[in-house]
Amino acid sequence: MAPLQPARTCLDAVFLAYFASHIPITLLVDVVPLLPESAIPGPLRALNGFLTGVLRDPFMVVGQPRADLVWFRSFLVCELVFQLPFFFYAVWALWTGCPRRHLPLLVYGAHVSTTMVPILSMLLCGAIDRTCRERALLVAMYMPYLVIPLLIVAASYPPCARALAAAHAKRKTE
Repeated sequence: MAPLQPARTCLDAVFLAYFASHIPITLLVDVVPLLPESAIPGPLRALNGFLTGVLRDPFMVVGQPRADLVWFRSFLVCELVFQLPFFFYAVWALWTGCPRRHLPLLVYGAHVSTTMVPILSMLLCGAIDRTCRERALLVAMYMPYLVIPLLIVAASYPPCARALAAAHAKRKTE
């Protein structure tokens, strides 16, 4: 295991917390709507009931999901198949200060930022039966998954641009 190292920047610490917390969120919350009802353990069913009953999250419904929200389920499948393994890499890369972390983080941040646009658009303007207060609460709940990936893009782009410029300059001198 890599030696304990402090986060390089305050943002690295935020990103590390984001990715570390996203592992259990993916496994305990986001995967639930993809499972058959009979396969969902009681505690996860209760948590999902809170999200869909109390918070009225239209995306996380188990059992009879809305046909017009199939696109959201495809995002959950991508999260499980592609993003979940990446979360482990991101935790390791941020923990160890891996100098090659910036490009994968940039790609992740750009991907997730773009997936959040239709989600937030549906919550704000979509055909869901929610009050303004309920919509605002749901937007507030989902907003960190836009803001933090955008911050990841903003923090990762400069090192990537510098590396590309250096590689280009080196190629010119050869």
